[in-house]
Amino acid sequence: MESPGTQQKLTAIRPGDWQDTPPTYQDLLESTGYVFFSIDVKGYCVDVSPTVETLLGYRPDEVLGKRIASYVRADWQPETKNFYARQYHEHLNKTVFEYPIMARSGEEKWVEQTTFLLQNADEALGYRCLIRDITRYKHVEFELEKKALNLTAIVNHAQDSLWSIDRQYRLLTLNEVFKRRLQTIYGLTFTSGMSLLDYGPPEENQFWTELYGRAFGGENFTVELDYNWAGIPFSSEVTFTPIYGETGEVNGAAMVSRNISERKQAENALRASEERYRSLVENALDVIFTLDDQMRLTSLNPAFETTTGWQRAEWLNRPFVDIIHPDDLPQALEIYRRAMQAAAVTELSPFELRIKSPADTTVIGEFKVQYQTEGERVVGVLGIARDVTERKRVEAERDLYINQLEVLQEVDNELSQILQVDYVLTIALDAAVRLSKADAGAIHLLEGEKMLVAQVIGDYPRKFVGSYVPLDRGIVGRVVRSQQPEWVEDISDDPDYQAHVKDTRTQITIPLISRDRTIGVLNVQANCSERFTQRSYNFLKLLTARIAAAIDNARLYQQSQQQLKELQQLYQQVSQLEQLKTEIIRIAAHDLRNPLGVVSGYTQMLGWELEGQNLLSERFRDHLKMIKQSVERIDKITRDILTLERIEGMVKGVFTEQVNMTDMIRLAFEECMSAAAEKRLDYQSVLDDQPLYVIGDTIFLRESVHNLLGNAIKYTPEGGKVHVRLQAKAEQIVFEVEDTGYGIPEEHQANLFQPFYRAVTKETKTIRGTGLGLHLVKQIIERHNGRLYFTSVYQQGSTFGFALPQAKAKPPKKNKSKKNTPPKDKLAQV
Repeated sequence: MESPGTQQKLTAIRPGDWQDTPPTYQDLLESTGYVFFSIDVKGYCVDVSPTVETLLGYRPDEVLGKRIASYVRADWQPETKNFYARQYHEHLNKTVFEYPIMARSGEEKWVEQTTFLLQNADEALGYRCLIRDITRYKHVEFELEKKALNLTAIVNHAQDSLWSIDRQYRLLTLNEVFKRRLQTIYGLTFTSGMSLLDYGPPEENQFWTELYGRAFGGENFTVELDYNWAGIPFSSEVTFTPIYGETGEVNGAAMVSRNISERKQAENALRASEERYRSLVENALDVIFTLDDQMRLTSLNPAFETTTGWQRAEWLNRPFVDIIHPDDLPQALEIYRRAMQAAAVTELSPFELRIKSPADTTVIGEFKVQYQTEGERVVGVLGIARDVTERKRVEAERDLYINQLEVLQEVDNELSQILQVDYVLTIALDAAVRLSKADAGAIHLLEGEKMLVAQVIGDYPRKFVGSYVPLDRGIVGRVVRSQQPEWVEDISDDPDYQAHVKDTRTQITIPLISRDRTIGVLNVQANCSERFTQRSYNFLKLLTARIAAAIDNARLYQQSQQQLKELQQLYQQVSQLEQLKTEIIRIAAHDLRNPLGVVSGYTQMLGWELEGQNLLSERFRDHLKMIKQSVERIDKITRDILTLERIEGMVKGVFTEQVNMTDMIRLAFEECMSAAAEKRLDYQSVLDDQPLYVIGDTIFLRESVHNLLGNAIKYTPEGGKVHVRLQAKAEQIVFEVEDTGYGIPEEHQANLFQPFYRAVTKETKTIRGTGLGLHLVKQIIERHNGRLYFTSVYQQGSTFGFALPQAKAKPPKKNKSKKNTPPKDKLAQV
């Protein structure tokens, strides 16, 4: 897109201006690949030659009107703009500049641009530019610079000392390592032009003069030199090379000195290591061997004889395959082939082969092999073999044992799924016969002094199921009496054997013991003496322990099921009795209140009548007072019982009422004030200024507060104090009543909240109570998700309190009636 003012510049630089150049010169320049273009002072292209398409891949019409800087590589664009700006401001007629550009294909190219400033008088009109592609030359230049830098870096950072001298022993070049070395030796800093012989020790000059003289004579050679600097041995390898002039004469010498102290030490260590390796191979417990490319054994260590039983001399230069077990031969040949094809494998995993021994037995060897090479050719195999015969035997036993444990676990899982005796007997006996490979089996269960044939399988006759076998005869009876398992390998040698299964030759009988008592016997029989083994015998003993536990559990389960039915029936009877008791208590409590009211009323009337007739003596007055107190006590008991019944009935109830505890406690405090005044108590309350709310039942909570207040007043002697507190703590409402009363002895505190329990002391034995008050308070508070607590010291006082979850106060309901709606300022105060 053209910038404003471009048309003015086109009057000075016209697209056809290229015709002003003689065609022969223009054709000649364009044929070399040069690109011509003109730009205005703002950097927009106003003219461009067709060769731009060869350079950038853009047609001339795509370039016209575009900023030339947009084709410059991004990181070079600021520098390119500064180049044009400097030529513009300094009025430079001609400048040359190199920079990278980006072609349409994304390829980066380097160009050399010659720029002519177009002026009209003192006014700059634009630029005419000539560009040529110098990418190839820049790449060569970059490579040369890189090589020069790399060469310098290599020389300066080489670990070897590098220096050269002329025939007068003057330094021509030296690297940093050589500088540091001379500084260490002579304490001087050497530079080019200094003579090495002028600063060296005189006793060494003759030595070095002879070496340099050999190089000046045209000899190219290497020597090893040993030094001892500050008591530290040091070895170096110095290579001397003549430096020839243009006419072929030797003008000097170049030297490379390499520190070979570590190599010398390594060579010495290698010789010692070889000796140790030879000793290690000769004394190794594993077989170490080598094979050539014909698979012949070329070396064997002494362990070969102790491992295989063969003599080494018998097998040297013999094919390795002759000692391999025939069944393992294909595997051995394949591994050898892969080892010899070193290019096809990086490492061979350990493998096992069976080796024949002179005694016609086999030795199992675990092999690890690696190919050996000379140059790039594989010439043989190095191998190590370890005797793992015993380990394989142990592993086989371990695997068999693990398999048996897995079978035992499966049997356990199967036996534990269904706790029915018949099912357990069937599964257990089937597993025992299958795993022992027996032909017949039976399980006998003890019933008192008798042995019941509970289950049979296989060739065992079914008619014996349900019958009894004697305990004083037979192998079964003998095992029951001894409580020890028996394996009779040949029943014809056992006089106690009783033939129940035809063709039996061998029998295993194992007692079923659970919880240290014999509950039965497992018996399996086979008609072949080789059928049972020591392993199967041991396994059957493990299996029998599980079978005994499963049978015992199944029998216990059946007993527990029967007992559960009996308990359910008993529970139903107890529930009915409990319901009857509750009904009797409810009826008694309700029906007592009416007669009590009559007794109370007539007692009061009797007092009035006697007093009116002047017949109410002090003796009669005490009698009436006792009647009144007894009636009040009975009334309190009935009210507490009914309250307790209501509390137990609301176990699953959900409270929705919002209770203002501040107002409730203030009212209860005032109601008990007269009782406190009669005893001249220090009676005070500290309540929160703001209303505190809980969600609960107002009646029950009020009764709890009254009960705690009443107890504090009742059990505090005259002149004492009772202080009441209500406050909010950690989202809870906390109510406390503190008194200086008689206190509760420590031995009574654990049972304080039990129903009908009273902590009677010498101070409180005359104070009457039902023993239900604190129990009721505890039930009420806990039903409200609260916590009741107390502290008490005998003859010092007590503090009783409870904590309930605090509830947020609900906003007051607005009156929807317009007629009774107060003003807005009044609503804000409600």
